[in-house]
Amino acid sequence: MDNQTEILEELKKINATFEYQYSFRKMFWTGIVYGVGFFLGSAILAVILLGVFWPYLSSIPWFRNAFQIGHEVLHQ
Repeated sequence: MDNQTEILEELKKINATFEYQYSFRKMFWTGIVYGVGFFLGSAILAVILLGVFWPYLSSIPWFRNAFQIGHEVLHQ
């Protein structure tokens, strides 16, 4: 009978943990944190890749022209 009580207590703890993990509030904030992390990680990766490949990309005429047009638009 003692083992049965311990098993029931453990099941109650597991259910409480699942209820917390799958609550709307927890999933909402987890999604916000993952979204911000994804955005920052993507921006950092884009800057690194652009810095590494800039010498090759700047030799492509249409890429250089598009960059110059964007630069002029931003600095008007």
